Amino acid sequence: MPSKVLMAESSDIYHDYRVQKEAASLAAAGYDVTVCGFRSTGRRPAGREFPFRVLTLPVVPRRFRLLRNLSIMAVVAVYNLFAICRSYDFYHAHNTMFLVGFHIAARLRGKRFIYDAHEVQWEHGNVQTRLERMYIHKADGLINVSPGRIRVCSERFGIPRERFTLISNYPLVDEHGAADSGAGESGPDVRMVFSGGFDLRSNRLDVLLRAMARVPGTTLDLMAFGYRDGEQVMMRLIDEFGLGGRVRFIPLVAPDEVMKVVSGYDVAVNLLTNPQNHVSIRYCSTNKMYEYIAAGLPVLCSDLEAFVEEFVEPGAAFAVDADDVDAVAAGLRDLTAARDRLPAMRETALALSRERYNWSTQAERLVALYADLGRTRR
Repeated sequence: MPSKVLMAESSDIYHDYRVQKEAASLAAAGYDVTVCGFRSTGRRPAGREFPFRVLTLPVVPRRFRLLRNLSIMAVVAVYNLFAICRSYDFYHAHNTMFLVGFHIAARLRGKRFIYDAHEVQWEHGNVQTRLERMYIHKADGLINVSPGRIRVCSERFGIPRERFTLISNYPLVDEHGAADSGAGESGPDVRMVFSGGFDLRSNRLDVLLRAMARVPGTTLDLMAFGYRDGEQVMMRLIDEFGLGGRVRFIPLVAPDEVMKVVSGYDVAVNLLTNPQNHVSIRYCSTNKMYEYIAAGLPVLCSDLEAFVEEFVEPGAAFAVDADDVDAVAAGLRDLTAARDRLPAMRETALALSRERYNWSTQAERLVALYADLGRTRR
C-alpha cells in the first residue's frame, strides 16, 4: 500500500499553489495524499479536480475580522483533532497552527513529522513565535524556501543548515516556459498587471496610481485582493485621480490559470517594500515574481536586493524606489520609452524560468526528502 500523507495549511487551499504543487508532486510519486485547509466560500468550488484528497471547511470573510478569527480557531482545532485521530505515515504542517496536533499524531504512531518552516513565523506574532520555538526541534524533516531564510532560521534556533531542505516556490512550467505564454495584442498603451494579495503598507500600488496620474500611456489590471482596507483605498485613489478608464480590478482565477492569463500583458508589477526590515521580505521567495517570469513578462519591481539580484541584473525587470512617486513615475516613462526592449526582456524572462526558476527541480527535492524519511521510520 502507498504511504499516506496528511498536509494542512491555514489558507484557502483552492488558491494556495505551493500546497497544491507539493501535494500533486507527492501524489505523482505514488503517495496517498490528503490536504486539509480553509475555503473562503460556503460551498466547494465546482470543477476543481486534484490528484489528491482535499478536505476544506469554510471560514468567515475578512471583513468580519472577529468572527473570522474565531472561525479560523475552530477550523484549526478540528484539523488538529482529525490528525490525532487518524493514522498517516507523514504529518506535514505548513505553519505553526498545526504543529501541536501533527507532532502528537506522529509520536503516538511512530510516524514522521514534517514542518514547512518557510513563513518566518516569529514575525507574525507571539503565539506563532512560541509554537515554533517549542516544536521546530521536534520535526523529523524541515523545509524552507530560500538560502537566506535557512541561514537566519538556523542561527535563530541553533539548527544545522543541512537539516533544512530548500524547496523554493517556483511555478510549474514546461520546457518552453509557461504553457500558452505569449504577448497579447499590441496597442498604444503599455498594459500592466498585478496578481495576488497586497497590503499597501508594504506593496506600494498606491504610489503606482499616483505615478500613473502623471504618466499617460499605461494601464493596470489588478487580478488581486487587498488585505486590511487595501482595496478600498485603491478604489478611492482611482476615483480621485480619474484613473477609472486605465485601472480596474478583474476577477481572480485559479492558481494554475494565473500564468496563462497574465501572459497576455506587456509588463507585470510588484512594488514590494520592506519598511520594517523583515526577514520574510529581505529573503523573499515571492511566487508571483516567478509566475510573472514563467509567463514571459518583464517586471516593473521595487529595488529590493533579492529582486535586483534575481530579475533586474539578468535583464528581465526594471527596478524603482517604490516609496517615491517621482521614481516610480520616472520608471513608467522609461518603460513607455523602452517598448522596443520588451520582446527581448520577455525572452530573457522565459529563459530564466526554463533554466532556473521552475518547479520540476523542487519537486525532486521534496520527493527525495520523503523517501529519506521513509527509509528511517521510527
